[in-house]
Formats: sequence, structure tokens, C-alpha cells
Amino acid sequence: MLVDKKAPFFVPDYVQIEKEALCLLIDPETPNWIVTDKRGADIVKSMKEGKAFNTLIYDYSNVFDIDHIKAWVEIDMFLKDLLRCEFLSSEPFEKKDYVGRAGLLPIDKLNELWIHTNNSCNLTCSHCLVNSSPREDEGLSTDTIQKIVDEAVNLGTSRFFITGGEPFLRKDIFELIEYVCNVKNSELIILTNGMLLKGKTLERLQDFERERLKIQISLDGSKPEINDPLRGEGSFIQIVEGITNAVKIGYLPTVTSVVTNDNIEDISEITKLIAKIGVRTHHLLWVHKRGRITDNGTDFFPPIDKLIEATRKVKSIATGLGITVDNLDSYKFRANSTKGTRYDLGNACYDSLCVYSDGYVYPSASFAGYEQLRCGNILENSLREVWEDGKISKAFRNATIKNKEQCMACHIKFICGGGDSEHSFFYSENGAELINNSFPKDVGVHALDPYCDLHKEIVNDVIFELAETRRKMFERKTGFSAPVVFRSMGEGAVNCGLAMSDIGKSQSKLETPSSKFQNPSPASDQAQSIRTLHSNCVLSFDVDKPRSIVREFYGNAAETPQEDLCCPTKNSQEDTSHIPQEVLDRFYGCGSPTTIAKVSEGETMVDLGAGAGIDCFIAAKKVGKSGKIYGIDMTDEMLKVANENRRLVAEELGYDIVEFRKGFLEDIPVDESTVDLITSNCVINLSPDKKAVFDEMWRVLKDHGRIVISDIVSDEVTPPHLRANKQLWGECISGALTEDEFLTYLEQAGFYGLQTLQKVFWKEVEGYSFYSVTVRGYKFEKKDGCVYVGQKAIYHGPYKAIVDEEGHLFPRNEPVEICTDTAAKLSHLPYAGQFTIVNSNEEITTSYRCSTSEEGVSCC
Repeated sequence: MLVDKKAPFFVPDYVQIEKEALCLLIDPETPNWIVTDKRGADIVKSMKEGKAFNTLIYDYSNVFDIDHIKAWVEIDMFLKDLLRCEFLSSEPFEKKDYVGRAGLLPIDKLNELWIHTNNSCNLTCSHCLVNSSPREDEGLSTDTIQKIVDEAVNLGTSRFFITGGEPFLRKDIFELIEYVCNVKNSELIILTNGMLLKGKTLERLQDFERERLKIQISLDGSKPEINDPLRGEGSFIQIVEGITNAVKIGYLPTVTSVVTNDNIEDISEITKLIAKIGVRTHHLLWVHKRGRITDNGTDFFPPIDKLIEATRKVKSIATGLGITVDNLDSYKFRANSTKGTRYDLGNACYDSLCVYSDGYVYPSASFAGYEQLRCGNILENSLREVWEDGKISKAFRNATIKNKEQCMACHIKFICGGGDSEHSFFYSENGAELINNSFPKDVGVHALDPYCDLHKEIVNDVIFELAETRRKMFERKTGFSAPVVFRSMGEGAVNCGLAMSDIGKSQSKLETPSSKFQNPSPASDQAQSIRTLHSNCVLSFDVDKPRSIVREFYGNAAETPQEDLCCPTKNSQEDTSHIPQEVLDRFYGCGSPTTIAKVSEGETMVDLGAGAGIDCFIAAKKVGKSGKIYGIDMTDEMLKVANENRRLVAEELGYDIVEFRKGFLEDIPVDESTVDLITSNCVINLSPDKKAVFDEMWRVLKDHGRIVISDIVSDEVTPPHLRANKQLWGECISGALTEDEFLTYLEQAGFYGLQTLQKVFWKEVEGYSFYSVTVRGYKFEKKDGCVYVGQKAIYHGPYKAIVDEEGHLFPRNEPVEICTDTAAKLSHLPYAGQFTIVNSNEEITTSYRCSTSEEGVSCC
């Protein structure tokens, strides 16, 4: 990626928000955002004022009192960062009015269906939306519900929600579960109060696959005196027992808590309680202005400032306990969507509907039973007719954030998506009024979400959290000092295999801007991606989907060898003669990093994404019995093959030094600064957060340790429709970085002496070229900072002059004063052999004794 120094620079109109050392720059219209430091924000501001490249360098050099070469290196690197983030262009960013989602989102698949199986319940909760109680109806018949499921599956539904009332009161509930999960092979999520999860009910639940059947349980207090006034006398003990029982038999339920004025101080205590039980996900619900709660006055509704405070407290405690707060993860998912993604209201009537217990169909579960929003009746019309032709269905599809005037003036409008349609509707007067099959502006679903300020704060929080995690990595003594984009929109975003409500649909194919220096603004007609928000009733169960796709793909490849899977290289007979054929048949690498790395006897090595273990076993032969090899993988099937063959390899070698550990690349289960060498073979492209992988690699390496990694890269940015392809994701295509991104991210992680050792064409997909590259780099941790004691470095050629990663200029054969850290760096590989370091008490002569390079060649 080249920066045209002569071209003018343009940045989009943006809003700047500062928090401590971080600056968030949001382009609201695209949308796009970056987080940088004050230096980076000032550079962007200077470009907005029209300053040229040379002026930027001059100003930067003067402000920070550094020489022009170092200023040039750092400015050039930052501008390339902006280009990659699509926050910089050689042409003005074109503004284009958003036309709204109506007519752009097709209704070709009903991804999910909610079914109120019954309105009868064993509780009379004070905040129930549909006024359920023990006296209410028992719901539709078994045959009717099964026919509804049949029709939904024919419309593309793969996920069902069963709610009530209390679904487990139905005598046929397990017949319905069996039908959805096993007969129709669909996912089912049951919303329950958990009180009946015991005895025979618990026994029957053990019969179902946990990946197919999932449970969400409601709990509104950490003790009886808080929960029971909201949910019913004696309910707390029975609910906690139900949650505990579900966990014991292998379910991972989400626990939902409605946040009211009565329990807001206790919400974080619920987080602590469920963590002790073994629950991993907590879901917060904001109070709706409908149902039984409206009979109890306004005391139930907590002030927004208290909600913000409580949410942040829950987040802080949950993070420490390893608990996911799925509301916040949902915001994080949206904020980190692909650049240009516009969220526009909810998915109701687009890919989601709700069938109530009397047969009437509603836009969503929160609207169920509200007669003015009936879309039709499933007992009188087909589900397709109700979905496609219903008056209310059309009105919801015509709704758009464009008709929420206060939202359109907000800088996070397309991240927030206009908030929750249900809350907007029930807090609006004359909400059901329609004009030409549409809700009027600022009325009904177009009214302002009463929790608007909460959305704003959470969005800002999650963006700064993403950036702060990255910023902390730069506090390490890596020597990297240039201003940088800590985080940008879409970084690490994975759309692979998600449903419409998660990734949305676009009328046209997306065009991804190339890495060339041109206007990347998604102002063109094809570059708009519109997505919808999921119902706030359930938000979890998709957190691990990208990783699960990879696990499934390579789990299958472990059980049955895949000859055509990502293998543009072969290993030598000498390296593999001691390795069982079962392992060789499951080699899915794209290079030979272990061979190229010149592994030495006694070294400690980590292989990331070890798979069946081939690179670990090759290295074990080279390091000898005094070495140590760790293989890291997240796929159980691969680890099983690796461990089964580890004993056979040890018998061949006469020693056992290989250890396989289950873990993720982003959190390597190896101690800090303990490893001489890290290899990986075609796995980093599978990670959704590659910068985190590189940061982890730097962490576990010893000082002066090295990485030798082979992976797939592309010439141009991989377009969204390829990134969303599950098969190509597993084949190392969808997640590939460009070569420029790959090297830059390694440099930003603190690696020195980066060199592409090998580059081989792999394949072409839809005109995009992909290559296998093997890259080497070194870790050097600064010890002293810039301390000068009179040392000088002399570069011996062959080039007339070189500039290192930190902007130091070394003309050939000219002594250059350096600090103690730079002297230490240049004395080790890969620089050793190219420099002579002269100490202050040594005379500079015309002859030097240089060290030997890694390739074994002396420069003298």
C-alpha cells in the first residue's frame, strides 16, 4: 500500500470523542470509526485542514523534537493505517443521503419463528408483558404447532423460540422439542422461569443435544426478598434450583434479569450468584411500558443514569468472573461490524415473526397479544401470506431509522440502529396509527427509544474497551513508537455463517474498496450494507459461531483426511520419516516454517494451530531430547489424533518432549517470555482477531526469540461475500489479510527484522489472488530507553544507506551515535553481521570485526 505524497488528502466529516488517552473519531454517515491517540487525532485534524504530506512531517518533527527521517517513517506508517481503515482518501468523501431500508431488504427467508405455546403460567410476575397467570389459556394444539413448524421450515426457518407463559407446563412440551430438534433438525431456544427443571422434566432434558436445544431462564434477584416480590412468593429457591440442575446435566443456560427500580442495586449480585452456579451468560432486559407493569404505576422504571451506572457495574464484575453480558456483546458486535454497515431498526416482519397462543401472528414476542398489531391469523391464512401480505407486516418493513429524526442527528445512529422498536412503540402515543401502510415519522416504531442515552453510553463504552485492550499492548517496551490506529470499525469482524438478523441483507452485492490509494467511501450504490437488530428478548447463543465453524471444519478434516485442503507445499522424507502416516494424511499447512526456521538443539518451540501435530513432530527431531515442543490447537478431534500419535513418535525418537495443549491463538496457554521460537502453518488467517494473535506471540517469546510463520495472504482486501463463505473460511481464503496488513500488524506488535522468506502462488478465487508466504521476525524488548553513552553503529552495506523500523538512518560506513537499546538490538539477529558497534572507549578504525548472519555468512 503506497501513499501518494503528491496527492491531496481527504478525511470524512467526523465527530471526535475523547476518553483519557484515547480519541474516538466517528464518521456517522458511512458509518466508520477509528480510535487513535492525541497525536493521531491531531494528524487527522491537520489533513482535514488541507495540509500536505511534507507539512505534516515538518510540523510533527518540530512538535515532538525528532529528526525528519523518523518523522517521515511515523507519518507514513500512520497514513497507511488510515488508508487501511478507509479513513483517508485521495478524493473527497462523497455524501449520499440514506434512502432507508424499505425495498432494499428482501424477504426471501424467515430465519426464525417465536411461538407462544401457552399463556398459562405457574407465576404471576409483576412485569409480565402478556399478563400470564395460572388461569390463562393452554395454547394451540400439538398438531397445530407442528404444522406451524412445518410451514416455517419450508420458509427457511432454522431457529425456533418457545415462550409463554411457562412452556414446561404443557404436557406435550417434549413432543414439541423432539419435533423441532430431531425431526426438523432445527435449533430451539426455550424461555422459562426454570421452576419445573427437576424430576422427570430434568430426566427428559438429558435426551437432547445441547447444541440443538438451549435454555434461557429468568431470575430477578440474588435473594428471595428481592426476586420474590417481582416474580412470586417462593420462586427464588425453585428458580435457582432449576438453573443449578440445568448446568449439572450439561446445559449452558442464559440467565435473564429485568432491570427495575426495585432490583437495580442488586443486578450485579445476580451476576455473582449465577457465576457460582456455573452460568456463563447474563442477559439484561430493560422494562417495557406494557402488560402488568403498567398497572403498578411508574415506580418500576429506573432513571437512565442509574441504568447506565448499574450496567457498567455488571460489566465490570462479569469481566472479572468470566461472565458474558450478552447485551454488551451485541453492541460490540454492531460497533465492530464491517465498515459501512448500517443497522436500521429491528428484524420483525423481515426474517422474524411471533405466533401467539391463540393463533394470531405478531411482529415480535414483545408485541404478542397487542391486538392493534396483529399481522394475521395462522388458523385462517398461511404463514407465508401473513408474513408477506399482512398490513402490519408491510408497515414494519416500511419502517426505517430515516423516519426517526432525532436518531438521524446522532453520531452513532447506524450502530445503535434506532434502538428497540418495541420500546419506541409502547412509549409513543398513537403508536399503532398508520398512513399508507407506514408508521408516520416519530410515531410508533419511529418514536425515540426511551433508552436512547443508555444506548449511546454503551456504544461509546464498548468501542473504547476494544481500543483500550489494544492500546495496553503498546505500553510494552517493544520500541514501536509511531502514532497508530488502535482499533477501527470492522477489525476482526467475522460474518461467516450468521443469520440475517445478525449480519443483515443487502439488495446489491457489496463492493470492497481495494488497497489502492483511492476513495474507499461506501458512497457508491453497491457499497451499502443494511442490517437489522435482533429482538432484545434473546441475544446470546451466537457468541462463538465463527470459532465453531472452524472447529467443525477441521474436526471433520481430522476424522477424514481432506486431500485438497490448503497444501501448496510438501515436507521432505528426511523430516517426516519418524511420523505416522495418520498424521501425514492430515497435514493442512501452506508452508514449511519448522524447516525454514532452522530449529536448533535444545530450543523451546510453540506451534500454533498444531492440528494433528506434524510440525511439532518435525521440530522434536531437530531440538533433541534437551528441547521442548508445545502444540496449541482448539479442535478436540485434531488434538485426539495428535496425542494418539505422540507416543509412537516418542518411541521412534527415543524421547518424549512434545506436549499438546488446548487453547486459542488469541490467548496462548504458555507462560510469558519462555519460548525461543514460534511457528504456525496456515492458521492465523482463521483467527477473527489477528492483532491479538501477534500480541500474544510477542508475549510468550523470550527476548531475541523469533517467529517463522506461514500463512495465506492476498493482494487485495477480501470482499465481504467471500468473507461470509463458510467453506472458503475453512480453506484459509475468507480470513486472509493482505501481505501489507500482515507485515504491518506484526511490526505494530513489536517485531523487528521482518522478512518475507518465501512467497508462492496458491489459488485465485473470483479474480482475487492468494499466496502462501513464510515470514520471519524477532522480538526485542527495550531495557533502558534512549540512554546515550557514546556508542556508535557502523553499517557496512551493501546498500548506500538504510533506515530501521524506528527511523534511524545509517549511511554506509559512517558512524552513527545510538542509544544502548539500539546497540543491543543491532548486536543480535537479524542485524548481526551488518553492523559494527563501537563503544565510547574504542577507537574507530578502518577495519572492523563483524559478527555472522543467521545464514552463516560473515560480512567481512
